[in-house]
Amino acid sequence: MVLFSDTVYDLNGVSRFLNDFAKIGEKSNFSIITSTKKSAFSQKKNIYNINPYFKISMPFYKELDLVFPNPFKMAKLLKQLSPTLIHISTPGPVGLIGSILAKIYKIPKAGIYHTDFPQYIYKNSNSKFFKYISKTYLRFFYRDFEAIFVRSDEYKNIIINDLKINEKKIFTLKAGIDTKNFSSSFRNTDIWNNYRIKTSTLKFLYVGRVTKEKNIKFLIQLFKEISLLSTNIDLIIVGNGEFLKYKDELKKNNIYFLGAKGGDELSKIYASSDVFIFPSTTDTLGQVVLEAMCSGLPVIVTNEGGPKEFVKLANSGFILDIKNKDMWIEAIMKLKEDKNLQKEYSQNANSFMLHNDIKNSFDDFCLKNRLICSKR
Repeated sequence: MVLFSDTVYDLNGVSRFLNDFAKIGEKSNFSIITSTKKSAFSQKKNIYNINPYFKISMPFYKELDLVFPNPFKMAKLLKQLSPTLIHISTPGPVGLIGSILAKIYKIPKAGIYHTDFPQYIYKNSNSKFFKYISKTYLRFFYRDFEAIFVRSDEYKNIIINDLKINEKKIFTLKAGIDTKNFSSSFRNTDIWNNYRIKTSTLKFLYVGRVTKEKNIKFLIQLFKEISLLSTNIDLIIVGNGEFLKYKDELKKNNIYFLGAKGGDELSKIYASSDVFIFPSTTDTLGQVVLEAMCSGLPVIVTNEGGPKEFVKLANSGFILDIKNKDMWIEAIMKLKEDKNLQKEYSQNANSFMLHNDIKNSFDDFCLKNRLICSKR
């Protein structure tokens, strides 16, 4: 199987997911083709990077590059790999070339709906027109796929209604992360000394893009109010994006921006925090929520998008309406005051993630793809 993706070397949940898949798939017939000028944060023999002609920042999503790959080199590589199935991970230029090559060589193709681009574009532009254009493009892009994988059951109905995909073509991919990389065993509160943050305070953590569509403005306003109620609560924000420009002025509100982090440093930040908070309403899965739960953190998420599905199954935290700020403040103060509840949610999160290792997800992925091929 060959998977085409526009995002493999970015610092985000999708990239970590694909690199985890590549690591497991090194010993099997699984390869990834991408095109980027970004440096690889890990070298894997089954990830093939075709140098693009040029790149630009993606409109409404500046953290991602929009590249223009070499289709002839991709075609040559695809012939060498000779897959029985092509999987398209993203609907960008790399994914589009993969889709076209699948049609030319008459290879069945499936896709993963990782990212809710129409919602992202609407959040960043407030334009229903651009949202409509993105939906129209995605309907065109996925129209002849054998199957579409979603990252949570929440998104089945969304892509049925938005993209007009036949329900029989939709499969839910079992959630999973590398549970060896995220664990409470990484906890070491001395790490906060490295960032000049007090070790004694209760740490609420956010990991992800620091951008408008992730509701970071709401998160900042929320913790500005919290800082008036308690000086013993910190908000730690990990990730890159437009709101980083406020990092100096927000320290007075106990809000600390650490920038993008990865590897063991990210694992330690997770495990050394106390609660994970994620106000996004547009995530299909919320890989970072699973990473936080695996690190033993209670979580607070919204009642929109994929993350709530796992918090509900695990009973590992609060699921709240983004429009009700008072409810969020109440939940934060509840976790601050009730250590037993904090411990209960932490244990529930850990127990749930024992059954959600990335190997289980990869095996589920391969099994369902074999099923798709057998039905042709």
